[in-house]
Amino acid sequence: MSVLLETRNVTKIHRPGTRAEVRALDDVSLSVESGSCVAFTGPSGSGKSTLLALLGALERPSHGVVLFMDRDLHKDSDVELTRIRRKMGFIFQDFALIPSLAIWENITYPLIPRGMSARERLTLAQSLLDELGLPDKTYERPQELSGGEQQRVAIARALAGRPEVILADEATSNLDDAAALELIAVLKKTHAAGTTLILSTHDPRMLAMAETVYRLNSGRLASTNC
Repeated sequence: MSVLLETRNVTKIHRPGTRAEVRALDDVSLSVESGSCVAFTGPSGSGKSTLLALLGALERPSHGVVLFMDRDLHKDSDVELTRIRRKMGFIFQDFALIPSLAIWENITYPLIPRGMSARERLTLAQSLLDELGLPDKTYERPQELSGGEQQRVAIARALAGRPEVILADEATSNLDDAAALELIAVLKKTHAAGTTLILSTHDPRMLAMAETVYRLNSGRLASTNC
């Protein structure tokens, strides 16, 4: 396998130089191979979500280097980072759906900059909703769906762009057991098809999916289970 994502001595400091300075990550180096499933775990505040955000080009490191397909993201402009994020899919614990948009629009709005027509986007959304067991939710709004259904919509949005990698931040934390198991089943199927998964989680069922588990503590890499 080739290395898809890598951090080299990455440190992330929030509010540097102030009394409220927080060192969210401290000198973290790791790599994620293409097609693998990697998980980050550790106590709240250990840096899991921050590390996920750096790997997903949602934030920039204070020090160190983040590489995506051997490309140094620190050197890219905001516009270039936006293009790179189109190769990634994101699943957030609060779902991050837009209340004013129909479900099919929530799934496909990230594809608008790619020039896809509304008809093409609708067809794609319907296909994903069928696959995820929500064929009758196309025109509903997020607030009309259960938490488990909203999370499946968030998964559909992550899959819509056929990403190289999916990054999931505490994806089961707001779900009941049945919905969590549905989510895990979809992620397993996606991973089996060759998509790289990077998970930030406390859930032992999610951790069991990973070939490599990185444990973080106080912003530092505490241990690795390969």
